[in-house]
Amino acid sequence: LMPDLGARGASALPPFGQLLAGLHAAAAARWLDAADVGRLRHDAAPQDLTGLGVAPVGDEVAARLDLLGRTVATTRAPALVVAAVVHGELLALRPFAAGNGVVARAAARLLATTGGLDPTGSVVAEAVWAASPQPYLGAAAGFATGTPDGVAAWLR
Repeated sequence: LMPDLGARGASALPPFGQLLAGLHAAAAARWLDAADVGRLRHDAAPQDLTGLGVAPVGDEVAARLDLLGRTVATTRAPALVVAAVVHGELLALRPFAAGNGVVARAAARLLATTGGLDPTGSVVAEAVWAASPQPYLGAAAGFATGTPDGVAAWLR
């Protein structure tokens, strides 16, 4: 889905839900049961990122993803803000049984690239987050609270 190096303009992305399902299939196909790959959690708690507070379940997950997808499709916010909000919201929602961190980071990277922030896809923010996982997860937990301070800390 990444644009060709040197291409003009952004790649056309599939609808948000399909994009997330595809990213999850790429991330989790070899280590989750086939029935869980690319499908939203419904009643079960996520198996990963358990330190971020209680994850929503049921119809709330689908409703928030739908709202997030509509927001991404219509926003005029800068690519950095869009990528950060999508990243944080996917970590907070943990919409899949597992593999949520990989999906959140991949979606953020893709949105940063197609949004023109990093048109070559060469920025590797994951290296910084991997080197300092506690601040990364602490900021994600703050975002998950939905408070202005928590969201602002995540964006910073």
